[in-house]
Amino acid sequence: MTHLPLCCFAPISWYVLYAENNFEISNEEYFQKQTYRNRFDILTGNGVQTLTIPVESTGGERKLLREIRISSEYSGKKTLQAIRSAYGNSAMYDFVEVELEELFLKEEKFLIDFNMKAHDWTCRWFPKIPKERLIESKIPEERLIESKIPEERLAEPKIHFVKELVGERWKQRGTRPVELNGYPQVFADRFPFEKDLSIMDAIFNLGKTSIKTLGRVNNS
Repeated sequence: MTHLPLCCFAPISWYVLYAENNFEISNEEYFQKQTYRNRFDILTGNGVQTLTIPVESTGGERKLLREIRISSEYSGKKTLQAIRSAYGNSAMYDFVEVELEELFLKEEKFLIDFNMKAHDWTCRWFPKIPKERLIESKIPEERLIESKIPEERLAEPKIHFVKELVGERWKQRGTRPVELNGYPQVFADRFPFEKDLSIMDAIFNLGKTSIKTLGRVNNS
Protein backbone atom coordinates (compact mmCIF):
# COMPACT_ATOMS: atom_id res chain seq x y z
CA MET A 1 0.00 0.00 0.00
CA THR A 2 1.24 3.47 -0.90
CA HIS A 3 1.00 6.12 1.76
CA LEU A 4 0.68 9.89 1.75
CA PRO A 5 2.05 12.03 4.57
CA LEU A 6 -0.56 13.72 6.75
CA CYS A 7 -0.12 17.37 5.81
CA CYS A 8 -1.55 20.51 7.34
CA PHE A 9 -4.25 21.80 4.95
CA ALA A 10 -2.51 19.85 2.20
CA PRO A 11 -2.02 21.21 -1.32
CA ILE A 12 -4.62 20.60 -3.99
CA SER A 13 -2.40 18.03 -5.73
CA TRP A 14 -2.34 15.98 -2.51
CA TYR A 15 -6.13 15.74 -2.50
CA VAL A 16 -6.32 14.92 -6.20
CA LEU A 17 -3.93 12.02 -5.56
CA TYR A 18 -5.79 10.94 -2.45
CA ALA A 19 -9.18 10.98 -4.17
CA GLU A 20 -8.13 9.19 -7.36
CA ASN A 21 -5.79 6.53 -6.00
CA ASN A 22 -5.85 3.84 -3.38
CA PHE A 23 -3.63 5.75 -0.98
CA GLU A 24 -3.72 5.60 2.79
CA ILE A 25 -2.44 8.10 5.33
CA SER A 26 0.22 6.62 7.53
CA ASN A 27 0.76 7.35 11.22
CA GLU A 28 3.98 5.35 11.18
CA GLU A 29 6.10 7.93 9.42
CA TYR A 30 8.79 10.19 10.73
CA PHE A 31 8.27 13.92 11.02
CA GLN A 32 10.30 15.82 8.44
CA LYS A 33 11.22 19.47 8.84
CA GLN A 34 10.61 22.03 6.12
CA THR A 35 7.65 20.10 4.70
CA TYR A 36 3.93 20.62 4.51
CA ARG A 37 3.31 18.46 7.53
CA ASN A 38 3.21 21.66 9.55
CA ARG A 39 2.82 24.42 6.98
CA PHE A 40 0.56 25.47 4.14
CA ASP A 41 0.49 28.08 1.36
CA ILE A 42 -2.16 30.74 0.93
CA LEU A 43 -2.49 33.62 -1.54
CA THR A 44 -2.43 37.12 -0.04
CA GLY A 45 -2.47 40.61 -1.46
CA ASN A 46 1.35 40.44 -1.46
CA GLY A 47 1.59 37.05 -3.12
CA VAL A 48 2.03 33.54 -1.79
CA GLN A 49 2.54 33.30 1.97
CA THR A 50 3.52 30.17 3.87
CA LEU A 51 1.85 29.77 7.27
CA THR A 52 3.55 27.49 9.77
CA ILE A 53 2.34 25.58 12.80
CA PRO A 54 5.49 25.73 14.97
CA VAL A 55 6.43 22.56 16.81
CA GLU A 56 8.59 21.80 19.81
CA SER A 57 12.21 20.98 19.12
CA THR A 58 13.05 17.31 18.83
CA GLY A 59 16.59 17.95 20.02
CA GLY A 60 17.91 16.36 16.85
CA GLU A 61 16.13 13.11 17.63
CA ARG A 62 14.18 11.46 14.84
CA LYS A 63 10.55 11.22 15.94
CA LEU A 64 7.30 9.90 14.56
CA LEU A 65 4.80 12.45 13.32
CA ARG A 66 2.35 11.33 16.00
CA GLU A 67 4.87 12.22 18.70
CA ILE A 68 5.37 15.81 17.56
CA ARG A 69 3.97 18.44 19.89
CA ILE A 70 2.78 21.87 18.80
CA SER A 71 4.86 24.66 20.33
CA SER A 72 3.34 26.41 23.33
CA GLU A 73 4.26 29.69 21.60
CA TYR A 74 1.92 28.99 18.69
CA SER A 75 -0.91 31.50 18.27
CA GLY A 76 -3.88 30.17 16.37
CA LYS A 77 -5.35 33.66 16.57
CA LYS A 78 -2.49 35.11 14.50
CA THR A 79 -2.85 32.36 11.90
CA LEU A 80 -6.57 33.03 11.71
CA GLN A 81 -5.91 36.76 11.25
CA ALA A 82 -3.58 36.01 8.32
CA ILE A 83 -6.22 33.79 6.71
CA ARG A 84 -8.92 36.43 7.24
CA SER A 85 -6.69 39.09 5.66
CA ALA A 86 -6.15 36.90 2.61
CA TYR A 87 -9.64 35.45 2.15
CA GLY A 88 -12.01 37.80 3.96
CA ASN A 89 -13.42 38.94 0.60
CA SER A 90 -13.65 35.46 -0.90
CA ALA A 91 -16.98 33.93 -1.88
CA MET A 92 -17.09 31.47 1.02
CA TYR A 93 -15.29 33.14 3.92
CA ASP A 94 -18.40 34.32 5.75
CA PHE A 95 -19.82 30.81 5.57
CA VAL A 96 -16.80 29.14 7.15
CA GLU A 97 -15.52 31.75 9.62
CA VAL A 98 -17.07 30.01 12.63
CA GLU A 99 -15.64 26.66 11.52
CA LEU A 100 -12.19 28.23 11.19
CA GLU A 101 -12.39 29.62 14.69
CA GLU A 102 -13.13 26.12 15.97
CA LEU A 103 -10.12 24.79 14.06
CA PHE A 104 -7.56 27.38 15.06
CA LEU A 105 -8.66 28.67 18.44
CA LYS A 106 -9.10 25.28 20.10
CA GLU A 107 -5.65 24.27 21.25
CA GLU A 108 -4.26 20.87 20.30
CA LYS A 109 -1.16 19.40 21.93
CA PHE A 110 -0.09 17.20 19.05
CA LEU A 111 0.44 18.16 15.42
CA ILE A 112 -1.20 14.97 14.18
CA ASP A 113 -4.46 15.89 15.93
CA PHE A 114 -4.49 19.34 14.36
CA ASN A 115 -3.74 17.90 10.92
CA MET A 116 -6.51 15.36 11.35
CA LYS A 117 -9.00 18.12 12.16
CA ALA A 118 -7.87 20.04 9.08
CA HIS A 119 -8.28 16.95 6.91
CA ASP A 120 -11.68 16.13 8.33
CA TRP A 121 -12.84 19.71 7.70
CA THR A 122 -11.62 19.49 4.10
CA CYS A 123 -13.41 16.20 3.49
CA ARG A 124 -16.70 17.81 4.48
CA TRP A 125 -16.27 20.26 1.60
CA PHE A 126 -15.44 17.45 -0.82
CA PRO A 127 -17.91 14.79 0.40
CA LYS A 128 -16.83 12.10 -2.06
CA ILE A 129 -13.32 11.96 -0.60
CA PRO A 130 -13.15 8.59 1.22
CA LYS A 131 -12.51 9.54 4.84
CA GLU A 132 -12.51 5.87 5.86
CA ARG A 133 -8.89 5.67 4.71
CA LEU A 134 -7.92 8.11 7.43
CA ILE A 135 -5.88 6.86 10.35
CA GLU A 136 -7.13 7.08 13.93
CA SER A 137 -5.49 10.13 15.46
CA LYS A 138 -6.35 10.06 19.15
CA ILE A 139 -3.49 8.26 20.86
CA PRO A 140 -3.28 8.39 24.66
CA GLU A 141 -0.29 10.42 25.81
CA GLU A 142 1.06 7.59 27.94
CA ARG A 143 1.13 5.30 24.90
CA LEU A 144 3.15 7.86 22.96
CA ILE A 145 5.83 7.75 25.63
CA GLU A 146 5.97 3.97 25.80
CA SER A 147 5.44 3.23 22.11
CA LYS A 148 8.50 1.76 20.44
CA ILE A 149 7.93 0.55 16.90
CA PRO A 150 10.76 -1.49 15.32
CA GLU A 151 12.76 0.41 12.73
CA GLU A 152 11.99 -2.15 10.02
CA ARG A 153 8.28 -1.36 10.32
CA LEU A 154 8.81 2.36 9.91
CA ALA A 155 9.40 2.45 6.17
CA GLU A 156 9.43 5.95 4.74
CA PRO A 157 6.32 6.84 2.72
CA LYS A 158 6.66 5.92 -0.95
CA ILE A 159 5.55 9.38 -2.01
CA HIS A 160 7.31 12.50 -0.83
CA PHE A 161 6.20 16.06 -1.52
CA VAL A 162 9.14 18.41 -1.74
CA LYS A 163 8.84 22.18 -1.97
CA GLU A 164 11.09 23.55 -4.69
CA LEU A 165 12.59 27.01 -4.96
CA VAL A 166 11.73 27.44 -8.65
CA GLY A 167 9.25 26.01 -11.09
CA GLU A 168 6.62 23.64 -9.78
CA ARG A 169 5.92 23.86 -6.08
CA TRP A 170 5.62 20.10 -5.71
CA LYS A 171 7.42 17.07 -6.99
CA GLN A 172 5.78 13.66 -6.91
CA ARG A 173 7.97 10.58 -6.82
CA GLY A 174 6.61 7.17 -7.61
CA THR A 175 3.39 8.35 -9.24
CA ARG A 176 2.02 9.93 -12.38
CA PRO A 177 2.06 13.74 -12.40
CA VAL A 178 -1.03 15.65 -11.33
CA GLU A 179 -2.59 18.05 -13.82
CA LEU A 180 -4.32 20.95 -12.11
CA ASN A 181 -7.11 23.17 -13.41
CA GLY A 182 -7.47 26.89 -12.93
CA TYR A 183 -10.26 28.61 -10.99
CA PRO A 184 -11.05 32.21 -9.90
CA GLN A 185 -8.86 33.46 -7.06
CA VAL A 186 -9.30 36.45 -4.75
CA PHE A 187 -6.38 38.46 -6.13
CA ALA A 188 -6.77 37.52 -9.79
CA ASP A 189 -6.53 41.21 -10.66
CA ARG A 190 -3.00 41.35 -9.23
CA PHE A 191 -1.44 37.97 -9.93
CA PRO A 192 -1.63 35.23 -12.53
CA PHE A 193 -3.24 32.02 -11.34
CA GLU A 194 -1.30 30.40 -8.49
CA LYS A 195 -1.71 26.64 -8.69
CA ASP A 196 -1.28 24.01 -6.02
CA LEU A 197 -1.85 26.22 -3.05
CA SER A 198 -3.41 24.81 0.10
CA ILE A 199 -6.76 23.10 -0.45
CA MET A 200 -8.06 25.97 1.69
CA ASP A 201 -7.64 28.32 -1.29
CA ALA A 202 -9.97 26.20 -3.42
CA ILE A 203 -12.57 25.96 -0.67
CA PHE A 204 -12.65 29.72 -0.09
CA ASN A 205 -12.96 30.47 -3.80
CA LEU A 206 -15.19 27.63 -5.00
CA GLY A 207 -17.08 26.31 -2.01
CA LYS A 208 -18.39 22.76 -2.02
CA THR A 209 -17.47 21.15 -5.29
CA SER A 210 -16.12 17.97 -6.79
CA ILE A 211 -12.41 17.36 -6.34
CA LYS A 212 -12.39 16.41 -10.03
CA THR A 213 -12.94 20.04 -10.94
CA LEU A 214 -9.53 20.85 -9.46
CA GLY A 215 -7.41 18.41 -11.42
CA ARG A 216 -6.65 14.85 -12.29
CA VAL A 217 -3.86 12.29 -12.21
CA ASN A 218 -2.32 11.88 -15.64
CA ASN A 219 -2.40 8.15 -16.27
CA SER A 220 -1.30 8.37 -19.89
